[in-house]
Amino acid sequence: MRPLCILALILAAPVARGSQDRHPDAVVVYECNFTRDVNYDNWPDKWRRHYSTDHPRYVDVLLEDDETAQAGRCLTVHMNGGSALVSGPLASMSRKFSYAMEARIRASGIQYARSRVRLDFCNDKHEVLSSFPSEWVQNTNGWVNLHIGPVKDANPDATLARFTLEVERGQHADLEGEVAIDDIWIARLPKMSVVTGSPFNVYDDPSKVMVTCSLSGIREQDPDILFELLDASSHIKSKSSLQIQGKLITEKRSKASEIVDPDSQRKSYEGSTSWHPPIKTHGFYRVRVTMQTDRGRMDQRIKSIAVVPPLTKPDRGEFGWSLAGQDIPLSFEHLRLLLPRAAVSWVKLPVWYGQSEPERGDELVVFTELLGADEIEVVGVVDRPPSDLELGQKVDRSITIADLLSVEPSSWLPSLDAVLTRLSLRVRWWQFGLDDDTSFADFNDLETEIRKLRSQLFRFGQDVNIGFGWPWNESTESERTATWEFQQFSASPALTGQELGTYLQLPKREQTLRWVLVEPLSRQHYSLEDRSRDLVDQMLAAKIHGAEGIFISRPFDSDKGIMETEGTPGELFLPWRTTAFLLSGAEYLGQIRLKGDSENRLFQTTDGRVLMVVWNRNPTTEEIFLGDDRSVQQLDIWGRVKPHKTRGARQLIEVSPQPTFVVGVNPHVAKMRLSVGFESPRIPSVFGIAHRNQIVITNNFKQGAGGTVELQGPDGWQIVPQKIEFKLAAGETTRRPFEVVLPFNADSGDAPITATLRFVADTDYEFSVFRNLEVGDAEIELDVHTRLTDDGNLIIEQRMINHSGEFLDFKCSLYAESRRRQQMRVFKLGPEYDLKTYRYANGKELLGKELWLRIEEVDGPRVFNHRIIAEE
Repeated sequence: MRPLCILALILAAPVARGSQDRHPDAVVVYECNFTRDVNYDNWPDKWRRHYSTDHPRYVDVLLEDDETAQAGRCLTVHMNGGSALVSGPLASMSRKFSYAMEARIRASGIQYARSRVRLDFCNDKHEVLSSFPSEWVQNTNGWVNLHIGPVKDANPDATLARFTLEVERGQHADLEGEVAIDDIWIARLPKMSVVTGSPFNVYDDPSKVMVTCSLSGIREQDPDILFELLDASSHIKSKSSLQIQGKLITEKRSKASEIVDPDSQRKSYEGSTSWHPPIKTHGFYRVRVTMQTDRGRMDQRIKSIAVVPPLTKPDRGEFGWSLAGQDIPLSFEHLRLLLPRAAVSWVKLPVWYGQSEPERGDELVVFTELLGADEIEVVGVVDRPPSDLELGQKVDRSITIADLLSVEPSSWLPSLDAVLTRLSLRVRWWQFGLDDDTSFADFNDLETEIRKLRSQLFRFGQDVNIGFGWPWNESTESERTATWEFQQFSASPALTGQELGTYLQLPKREQTLRWVLVEPLSRQHYSLEDRSRDLVDQMLAAKIHGAEGIFISRPFDSDKGIMETEGTPGELFLPWRTTAFLLSGAEYLGQIRLKGDSENRLFQTTDGRVLMVVWNRNPTTEEIFLGDDRSVQQLDIWGRVKPHKTRGARQLIEVSPQPTFVVGVNPHVAKMRLSVGFESPRIPSVFGIAHRNQIVITNNFKQGAGGTVELQGPDGWQIVPQKIEFKLAAGETTRRPFEVVLPFNADSGDAPITATLRFVADTDYEFSVFRNLEVGDAEIELDVHTRLTDDGNLIIEQRMINHSGEFLDFKCSLYAESRRRQQMRVFKLGPEYDLKTYRYANGKELLGKELWLRIEEVDGPRVFNHRIIAEE
């Protein structure tokens, strides 16, 4: 694939610059400021103008005097309603060098046309093999400088280079306006390439990583090459400086009179050297390679490398890559090797190929068969017709798939039919339109339209599944039977993990799969920690809430993907890989209450093992029994094992804002933890009397279990009996009664209860489960907030509402440290909110301190003790 090496426009320099100003090792191949015109025909010597129907002769192109030009003259195109194509002389070039080009351009008085310059590489027959264009410009407001490169052409037949100016008319003709060019400079530069032993730089053995730097076209025979190993946070882990032993370059030059030769008096050298970076652990790294000479740093390359830990992907999973609508920098051969290592179970591919790619069909067939052997499902994406088809040249670039397939089938069916017939026996999933093309959602009778489309495309009864894009904000619930199998949901801007989970809880269409996109945050605007945390959050949300397909959007995107645009791993490759490998095919079990209040999610994998994902905004250490410590391992998002300590039989798990994975959790212990609960989650806010409840326990072991559960509440609580015996058969659930008596000062709201289980199953077990019982009354709703006013008063607002169906009176008392008690009365509280406001002067003195609000029912048993911290 030809790389796009285009830099942005920069302002032109007021005077001409020499090659040394542009690059210290530049050797001029061709330069022109239009001062030579030996035959005085107002046409630059050795230049060529290309004529065609699109480039008519009536468009004037000639040399003109211009005092703003570098040497007083420039080549000017006068629009006159048409386009123009002009090329400079051919110059000898060599694949041992890279090349750069600069030119000044000025466009004025133009409404519709656009212009750009190109650096063309040609063969000995003067045929263009490849082109590297600048950006298009329209009106430039004076002279601007266009810069291309450095670029290098990989075509072995490329021997010549030239400058080309394109002026392309717009949808309407410009009868006036002009485009002028000046100060053209083409130079050869040292060529530096850095390669590794892998086409995509993903390794499972750090000892096999080797980085080779090759140079050619350098003026210094023995330059130093600095190799640096950087970690994911760009900290230098190691560096080494090696010297290249260069050898003289000998060049074969064309002797044709029309060929321009560069300055051949300067000697140039080439050579290479290799470095084995001392990588000790799995993870993401960068190798920075810098060429240094006696004139300072000349060039630099950076290669990203992922050293992946051994993880096993289940045969089937939900995670995939969407390659539709994106340039794919890797060949099918290399992509086939990468995808299994990247925890990919699905891959979306554009499959509509044209007449100029007759071999594409064979390549797709072989590719899908090889991926099938690795248990990777291919989704064929049908989007815009190829540009080499007549239809592809006619349709607008912005046409939607629904509009395209709604026109007369004879315009698109023949070319698409050949593709589908070839692939439909091997590709069982078909998506019409790109992921964000939701145009089919606008049809009133979509079921009929899709049934018709299916009969047109798969008229031989192929067993295929079809789907298309769908916006999240449109409901898909319907009583009508869908005539498609899946919907690819998308949103702009991309959803957060929380939003993704919320949308996935909406009603879904029966028998229709929901596929979602996970879209990483921009590298330009967010830290690596934020990006990796957000990516895992999205993947967890999609997995937990039942998305059947979870696709990374545009994986080969250096800014918002998990791979670099060139095809090497990006910073998020390993977080994606670790999460996808561990969660593929897993069943979500739930979450448990941890002593340090860390967020966590439990999953059971297809082989019956249980893993926990855990994180906490405030770094802490969770002490918890998860099973035999020989089986328990903690992995970070890079897939690396993090050693953990133990205290007795319990594991000490270091938890931070970055998610971490704990694998090898005893599945019976995990499920038994999840099963423990209370028959009623609430205790009435009535003190001094016994409240009955039951504890619920399920034996998730494969054999009988018996022992005790001991309940411990807050200080002053009386729980009877405190120790409860149980005997359970495998899979049996029991409900054992107990009573709670609340003390006079028991706080309302959630109260922590610790249930410690000691029992025997296949061996002795002891672990604690943390639960809450809410002290309060479901009929009385209470909300309290504090705020500091501009005049320094602390305001406490109390809102109450009564859902009991009868009117009640309450006596309210507010206590603050070193302040007088404040009292309020609530009369006839009913189904409407009652607001009471308390006020303390010099409120700043109370900020951060505890306030105690006690609310007693008048002529009733209920008492609410509410403690709050004063805040601004």
